[in-house]
Amino acid sequence: MYFGIMNKHILYFTISFGIASLLTGCGDSDSDGNIVGPQKGDSSSSAGSSSSAEPVPVVKPIDYSKAVAMNKKLGKGINFGNTFDATCETCWGAGPLEKEQVDYVAKMGFQTARLPVRWDEAASKEAPYTIDPSYISRVKEVLEYFKANKMRVMMNMHHHDSFLYDLVYSDESCNNMSYKQRKNNGCNHQKAKENKDNLEKNLTRVDSIWAQISREFKDYDNDFLLFELFNEPVYGVSSATYNEMIKRTYPIIRATNPGRTLVYNTYPWGGAGGIRSLALPEDGNVIIDIHYYEPQKFTHQGHNSPCKTEEPVIWEGARSEKDKIVSDFQAMRDDANAKFPATNPEGVPITIGEFGVSTCANVPSKAKWIQFVVETAESHNMSWQYWAFTSVGGFELYDKYSGTWETAPVAALGIDTTGLGPIEIAPKEPETTEPTETESKDTDSEGANP
Repeated sequence: MYFGIMNKHILYFTISFGIASLLTGCGDSDSDGNIVGPQKGDSSSSAGSSSSAEPVPVVKPIDYSKAVAMNKKLGKGINFGNTFDATCETCWGAGPLEKEQVDYVAKMGFQTARLPVRWDEAASKEAPYTIDPSYISRVKEVLEYFKANKMRVMMNMHHHDSFLYDLVYSDESCNNMSYKQRKNNGCNHQKAKENKDNLEKNLTRVDSIWAQISREFKDYDNDFLLFELFNEPVYGVSSATYNEMIKRTYPIIRATNPGRTLVYNTYPWGGAGGIRSLALPEDGNVIIDIHYYEPQKFTHQGHNSPCKTEEPVIWEGARSEKDKIVSDFQAMRDDANAKFPATNPEGVPITIGEFGVSTCANVPSKAKWIQFVVETAESHNMSWQYWAFTSVGGFELYDKYSGTWETAPVAALGIDTTGLGPIEIAPKEPETTEPTETESKDTDSEGANP
C-alpha cells in the first residue's frame, strides 16, 4: 500500500469486482489466455453445446491440506507497513522497526506479521541485480524479533515500482520521466501500456531477486516464514505478465525452498475479482492473498485529504451493508473453488492480506466494520492481516509519536485492550567503528570518534 504517499486504491472496487462480473460468462480462457474452465452460466459446459466448440480443459484437483493447515496457524495478523517497503526504513515515519514493538504486539495476541519489503530499492538495476548484503542482514535481524516471539512472518516483494511504472504513455513528457517521477507527477497510468521492450529485463530482474531471497532465507523454518511473490500487480505488470512471473519464479523458489508455503496476491490491486485470472502453480502448499477495502467511500474517507468531520461516511452495520460483505466473501470462495478444484473439503486457502479503515471514519462505525469483516473472513476459514501497525497515513492502530492506541478497532479485531499503553523503546547504543587510516584517531572522553 501507499498510504501516506498516494491513494492507489481509487479504482480498487471498480476494477477488481468489475472483473468478476465481466468474466462470469467466460468459457475456457480469459482475455489473457489463462485457462479458467467452465463458469456458472457458461453454455459451453452444458450437454447441448456444439461439438465444434473447443474442448474445455480438465483441471486436475489438488490437495491443499498442507496450505490450509498453515493458513489456520496464521490466525490474527498485522502488517508492518511503511518500514521496509518505504524508500528507506525510516523514510515514511513508521520505521525503524523495533524489537520492543514486535514484543508488544505479540503479547497482545497477534500471531502473524505481514512484512512488506521493497527489494526493488535494495537491488542493483543491472545484471546480476545483486541485493545489498547489508539490507538482507537488516531484514534477517528483524525476522529474529518475530521468531523470538513465536510469530509467523509473511514476507513479500512490495512497491516494485521500477516494473509497475515502466509504461508507455500517450503523453510524451511522461515517457521522458524516470519511473519515480511518473508515479507522482500526474501521468495517467490507467491509459498507459506495458513497456514491452523492457518486459524481459524486468521479469529477469524479479527472477534474480527471488533467487537471491530464496537462497538467503532458505534455512528459516517453513513453519515460521512464508514467501509472498508480489504485492498488488497493476499497471506495468498486467494479468498475463503477472502469471508469467508466477510461472518463472515458482521453480526458482522451489529449488531451494521445497517445503515453504507460497502466497500469491491477485491482479489488479490484490482485488477479489482477480482470482479468476490468477494462474497458480500445481502445488498444494499455496495460499491466495486478497485485499479488502469495501465500501471504499467508507474505508478511505479523508485519505490524503483533511477529514470531513462535519459529514463522515457512516457504516452502520445495517443488514444491506452486511449482506454486501457476506456476498463479496462468498464470491471469493466460490471463484476460488471454481478456478482451483481441490480434493480437500476446504479448497485452496485464502488470506485477507490487507484490510482496514481510515482514522477519518467515525470510530463506532470503524469498529463495527472491522469486527464484521473479521467475523466473515473467519467464517470462511480465512486468516487475516490488518493494515497496519503504525504510521501508514491514517490506517494505523498505534500512534508511535503519542504512544496511544485506537482501542475500539483493536478490540474489534478480537484483541484484549486491557492495559494498552505506550511502547517503550530502549535507547540504542551509538554505533562505533574502528578509525581508518584517513580518519582522525583522536577521541572524546567517551571514546567515540568526534
